[in-house]
Amino acid sequence: MKMKKWLSVALSAALLLTGAGWSGMQVRAEEQVQDAAGGLSASEQYVAAMGAGWNLGNSFDGVDTDLNAEDKGEMAWGNPVVTRELIHSVKEKGYQSIRMPLTLHHRFTEENGTYTVDPKWLARYKEVVDWAVEEGLYVMVNIHHDSWIWLKDWNGDTKAEEYIKFTQLWEQLAAYLAEEPEQVCFETINEPQFTAYENVTDQQRLDSLNQAAYDIIRKSGGNNDKRMIVMPTMNTNHTDEKVQGLLKFMQGLQDPNLIATVHYYSEWVYSANLGIAEFDEALGDDGNTPRKAADQLFDVLTDTFIKNDFGVVIGEYGLLGYDAGEDCLQQGEELKYYEYMGAKAAQQDGISLMFWDNGSGIDRNDASYAWKKPLVGTMLETSVKQRSSYATGLDTFYLQAETKNDLEVPLTLNGNTFTGIEGAVQGTDYTYDETSATVTLNSDFINKAFRKLAEDAYGAFADLTFTFSAGAPWHQYLVKYGTVKAASAKGTTADGIQIPVSYEGSRVRRATAYMANGKVGPQSGWWNYLQYQEVFSADYENGLFVISKNFFADDTVKGKDGLIRFEVTFFDGNKTDIWLNVSGDQITSKKALEQKPSVTAAKVKTGKKKALKLKNVADGAEVSYKIANKKIAAVTSKGVVKGIKAGKTKVKVTVTQYGKTDTFTGIVQVNK
Repeated sequence: MKMKKWLSVALSAALLLTGAGWSGMQVRAEEQVQDAAGGLSASEQYVAAMGAGWNLGNSFDGVDTDLNAEDKGEMAWGNPVVTRELIHSVKEKGYQSIRMPLTLHHRFTEENGTYTVDPKWLARYKEVVDWAVEEGLYVMVNIHHDSWIWLKDWNGDTKAEEYIKFTQLWEQLAAYLAEEPEQVCFETINEPQFTAYENVTDQQRLDSLNQAAYDIIRKSGGNNDKRMIVMPTMNTNHTDEKVQGLLKFMQGLQDPNLIATVHYYSEWVYSANLGIAEFDEALGDDGNTPRKAADQLFDVLTDTFIKNDFGVVIGEYGLLGYDAGEDCLQQGEELKYYEYMGAKAAQQDGISLMFWDNGSGIDRNDASYAWKKPLVGTMLETSVKQRSSYATGLDTFYLQAETKNDLEVPLTLNGNTFTGIEGAVQGTDYTYDETSATVTLNSDFINKAFRKLAEDAYGAFADLTFTFSAGAPWHQYLVKYGTVKAASAKGTTADGIQIPVSYEGSRVRRATAYMANGKVGPQSGWWNYLQYQEVFSADYENGLFVISKNFFADDTVKGKDGLIRFEVTFFDGNKTDIWLNVSGDQITSKKALEQKPSVTAAKVKTGKKKALKLKNVADGAEVSYKIANKKIAAVTSKGVVKGIKAGKTKVKVTVTQYGKTDTFTGIVQVNK
């Protein structure tokens, strides 16, 4: 930790005492930069000034890779034309910087080996850059999807088409923006990735591209001789090998005006919702959690780049399930992630955090540019300047009926104090224990709200807004739920299947699929749960459980007939089974597998052998056998009994199929 941090903390305390209201958490980046005596390098000072940032995603980077198709420009991927008002709204939301991804594919022509960028495209892009500059925002110019559209195929030869194209595009871009002020920085390439070739490594190719862009920018005139240049790790990942590779290259340039960049979307099984819903939920047996993974990210960035005087921009961060569907992520647990990421970035000088928004964040079709998910937007804006508090557990309590018990809500305060619940009376409706930071909701208060819901209705019957001395408010929900019921349906492997389900207020937490011989579906070879939205989803509005065609296209399922059991777990703790039968390309759902496995009584003579007969046991099931009295008979692992002496004994059979284990007994009669 650099000494400058101590100066920042002291200034924060002074601002707090004078009523600045920053919770002792973070000093404005402009004030940090004013005092360089604390030890921040030029790179770290610049990143501190960038502060919290926002991505103008899926606008100038949107592109149709079919060169014969009409280029719809910044509207290619469904977003409207960028307006000055949108850029202004970004500033108004508290952001200090903006990253503007730019894809040049489809926007240049080639003649005799010379690649020329469309001047109208450059002019339009520069117009928006200038709007951001006028707003006082720092701007990160970025060549984006070209990385995977064509640059990934580069073989490392500097005479190859990809290298020539890359260098010529940067020559034009650097020259065109050369007179932009120093608050505009250049990022060499987005998420570099390469097709494997012999005799050249990914890092060698990335070093060559970073070197080429660096040389071009520095020699292109204007303000580019000292402009900040942002360089990515391979794949913008933060593994040790990749950060060390970039660090070594940047140190070799001996240039103080360089910034490192990585991207971060948390742990995939949490970020994309593969059954891990909570921010503090264990990811495996090693004790790691999404929160601890975030700690590890910042530790790596600090130990690698910050300690070597290079600022770091986390050029994209977010959660992969954010735009995969409104119910993909558990909202309260999503809010905890954004709160914590903002806090971690604010605690470390020289790290800027930029939210990835492809149009699913700020509503670009709304005249006021409001957030599509207001609670997420509030948390994102708040985390720029101060910490927020929240329930330590989930944001929802599920009740089937009125309760005789009070409900406790332990709080994680993050340095704040609890101030109350809007519309509720402390001492009557709830109590608060300051020592344990626990709110206790009175049962009478809960039941009064419960009774307002119609007897045959299900869902939320209370939205309790917890308030604190600083930060965003927290919403705690009370939900009435019943028994989930699934009906019959038909579908095809090409289209998937939609099964009518009465959710009765329940919400799906996770799902696992089994055929007779074990787990099936994407990632089933190494993970327990299926990916929400990609493989299955819950349509609560229309009462459907949807299993997508992606599930049936997976190699573990494709072309296989038979029964499939979906084990669905809900946040209220209940589970239900959804059974499917696949025959060819036809799928039908069943209410339940009705018959339990069993074993038929067997008779065998001494010295003879006989195979046991099992009922309702599928091919591929795992079966084991155990004889109670080994003096009377023996049994093989294949279920063949051998009579030893006359008498009667029990045989215990254990069958594991469709993800369930059943144990039952049968009789073996041995005759002379």
